[in-house]
Amino acid sequence: MRRILVGVLSALALVLVSVVPALADSSQNVTVTGTPLYLSISNTPNTWTINGITGSGLIEPNTTYYAKGSTNETTAPSATVLGTECYFTVTNGTGATTCDLTVTWGAFTGGGADMTNSDAGTNGATTYGAYCWYEGMTYANKVIVKSTGSDEMYSTGLAADASLKWGVEIKTRTDAWTSGTSSTSTLTITATAH
Repeated sequence: MRRILVGVLSALALVLVSVVPALADSSQNVTVTGTPLYLSISNTPNTWTINGITGSGLIEPNTTYYAKGSTNETTAPSATVLGTECYFTVTNGTGATTCDLTVTWGAFTGGGADMTNSDAGTNGATTYGAYCWYEGMTYANKVIVKSTGSDEMYSTGLAADASLKWGVEIKTRTDAWTSGTSSTSTLTITATAH
């Protein structure tokens, strides 16, 4: 009896194998690409040589200079800042995320005009004060530029592939310079996602 049952099961197994069709692929892969919005700004020009009041190219103590892109950098911008009164242009990259902009400015070192940022917009014996502004802004609302932790200069979101003209001003230290050699500092504009 066992032999007959084993033979019947073997025959049944053969029949089952022969009637099951070959299986097609039961899954497919799909490549998914995510292109990120990113932070990317550029600024031109990337240098500013402060112009002297006499046109000599030498700065004086206790004097305010404006990055206006003209030969006369000793007069303030208009009540509503004009594009022609802005020395710098910051551009948000194509495909970049909308961003807000903050300006910081460190110490002048390496020469006779050394001075640190007061972080208050005012000058003193060894400190300078600084502010920034942009095209279309009410000049009276200019923003204090600090060495770190400045408030945002532009907080309404600069769109991708858009540009903004902007400028800064510095009121030099009150004490006289100790030598005639140039000091340098770094002015930084930073983007953060809006």
